Amino acid sequence: MTPGSKSPGEIHFIVSTGTKKPDPEMRKLIRSHVMIGKNRGKTLPPRKKKTADSSPENSNPSHRYAETTATLDIIPRKVGSDLSFIRFADTIEESAVAVILQFSSIAKKALFPLESCIDFGAKEKAWMEALTLDAAYLHAMAFSAQDYFDLLPGRANFSLDNSARVAAPHVVKTLQLLRERLEMSAEHNVKLIKGSFSTAAVVLCLVFHAHLMGEQQAALHHMRGLRKIVDLGGGLPSLSNNLKLMLEILRCDVGMALHYGSKPLFFVNPSWEPYWPYPEFTSYSQTSAPSLEYCKFTGNLDPELARAWEVTKKFSVLVNHAASTRQKLPKEFLLDTMASVMYPILHLPSGHFELGSLDEAIRLGLLAYCSSVFLQWAGVRLPYMHFPAMYRNCLVNLRLPELNEDSNSDNSSSPLLLWLLMVGAVSVFGDCDNAWLKPWLRVNIELCGGSNSWDVIQRVLSSFIWIGLVHDVPGKAVFHSASSSGQYHH
Repeated sequence: MTPGSKSPGEIHFIVSTGTKKPDPEMRKLIRSHVMIGKNRGKTLPPRKKKTADSSPENSNPSHRYAETTATLDIIPRKVGSDLSFIRFADTIEESAVAVILQFSSIAKKALFPLESCIDFGAKEKAWMEALTLDAAYLHAMAFSAQDYFDLLPGRANFSLDNSARVAAPHVVKTLQLLRERLEMSAEHNVKLIKGSFSTAAVVLCLVFHAHLMGEQQAALHHMRGLRKIVDLGGGLPSLSNNLKLMLEILRCDVGMALHYGSKPLFFVNPSWEPYWPYPEFTSYSQTSAPSLEYCKFTGNLDPELARAWEVTKKFSVLVNHAASTRQKLPKEFLLDTMASVMYPILHLPSGHFELGSLDEAIRLGLLAYCSSVFLQWAGVRLPYMHFPAMYRNCLVNLRLPELNEDSNSDNSSSPLLLWLLMVGAVSVFGDCDNAWLKPWLRVNIELCGGSNSWDVIQRVLSSFIWIGLVHDVPGKAVFHSASSSGQYHH
């Protein structure tokens, strides 16, 4: 067959029997076959089209589609998700990893109401790297992150049974891996857990999950295990280079004590003094405190309580200043204030103050206030069982002394009582307390002259100890909720 007689779809055979060069048409055919596939995928500079080039071959859309497809075929398509190439410490479903990463991206704001005023430093890589190194930590984060999102308000389908079912495989795996690690540590002189922050973090996750599921004995058992792990590593001083972990441990310890009415496991003989070596902040707290016309009662307090009140007041003033000026306080402020206020109060022996006395009311009021500042999560009300009942019993039996010099005044105690009630409402009391709490709040709001204005009441509350960033929004909501048929206005 001659080249000129070729037809589409035919296979061409070229036979050469002599030394004579093929004619131009034959050479063109040979060259076209040799170059098939050679230029596929190369990007060529655009050619200037000839205006007269209107041949059917160049105008055919099928030809242009074939050329484009040939070029795109060399670009590998995306395989899997963005998480596909991360080598985690253990096999885990992608949905669980997504929840972990979502929680990690908001963890500081979610766990610390004062996040905008506290300098926590750069995000520590070790907490994320542990997901690729520690299988127990990976599974612990899986159920803990899911637990957090389950606690958020508005979860219509949330139930403890469903949450436990979702978390169960990860909890079982975490306990299995942790048990193996502890057994191996016993054989190797605890080298596997000494200095390992992730092991303590795993136990913290187990404490929280057991607490959320209502498993008191399991929660306290894990808490005691956490204390042993910290002691094996050299005690709390060994965590001085990881203040975030220390803060989380102490928050968990205090939270368990408030919930179950038990004693904290750390600082059995507390002597923690707040370490505030920052003159630019401490000088402000001493000279710029708000009017304290209602705080004369502190002179009648037990010395330990008076000291705790003053430390908390100073801290609150500093935080309010930092919020208004958009500054950030060192994270040591948060840790030191919490430890120096809450631990001494919690370690006071049971019945140390008489029920209904001023000392007992201030002790419980400070604990409620500090729980909202140091323990509660943003947007989540962590459950308490023992403490709200104890606080309510104290308020119902409260016998406040006359606090103003004018002992004939009928409302001399109302500002302090209003503060005690409001702190409980925004911190620990729930909807079940509305029947007795709202009428009492309403009466004391009227006695303080703020029946028509939240601003008036906010100034009264701020004259004690109050952090606007944390307390103003829920406090204003309580103020309006306590009003009779919405008769109070802003």
